[in-house]
Amino acid sequence: MTPVNSAGNSPGHPAASSMVISPSASIFAVWLRYFAVFRKDLYYGLVTTFVEPILYLGSFGFGLGSMIDHIEVDGRPLTYRAFILGGLVGQTLMFTAFFEGSYGGFIRMYYQKIFQAIAVTPVTLSEVLWGELLWCSSRAMLPAIVVLIIGIAIGDLSPWGCLIFLPIGFCAAVLFASLGLFVAALSKTIESISYPQYLLIFPMFLFCGVYFPIQQLPEPIRIGARLLPLTSVLSVAREFTLGTSYEWWAVPALLIWMGVLVFGSRRAMTRRLLA
Repeated sequence: MTPVNSAGNSPGHPAASSMVISPSASIFAVWLRYFAVFRKDLYYGLVTTFVEPILYLGSFGFGLGSMIDHIEVDGRPLTYRAFILGGLVGQTLMFTAFFEGSYGGFIRMYYQKIFQAIAVTPVTLSEVLWGELLWCSSRAMLPAIVVLIIGIAIGDLSPWGCLIFLPIGFCAAVLFASLGLFVAALSKTIESISYPQYLLIFPMFLFCGVYFPIQQLPEPIRIGARLLPLTSVLSVAREFTLGTSYEWWAVPALLIWMGVLVFGSRRAMTRRLLA
């Protein structure tokens, strides 16, 4: 493997000293590289991106939703289908961003050595990692937007609220992509990713309010759920898309989680690649 220095280039590489491009252009070039790969196998990418949230929506939103008329959230009656749609937005962002960042990031780092290959160009390692995070986040936004469009089409979600939520949703995608990249950096084998998947991601999926209000949970579990990032994401998502009131701590918690995980993932991945 070609050694990479702390600036992200191989020592003495001629391109590293003879060509200078802006950081934003470098990051965008990395993003375009990932998009080109995605476009080459577009059918597979679309199937794996869109099928899962649509299946969840069909099963829980239309199936279980037909058996549950209305539920009350913060004193406001909602159809169960609308409640599920608001939850599926956050769930889709979490699953897609985390798995793209963890499994996809590990494969690109360990097996394909994409990070190391790009880092011997004028693109620095730091820019490669930013491009990685932005690609994983962009990939997660695709199925989330599909869920929002379906919700608008059937009249359950607010069109303007969904539009306003998009930048917040992207921040949530960055959060979960950073978590995935952090896990990839710490994992010695690809099988090791299963530990945080089952011990963190699935508990968030089950207990953070995707399919029922967390107020229904026992107090100790409810407190634990509020500490997890998906709860904050769902609170903000339902505020904009359904008009429910959100917890005052949701936005600060979301920003703190995102800041900590972005910093931690980039630091951990840099150490892993330079070791």
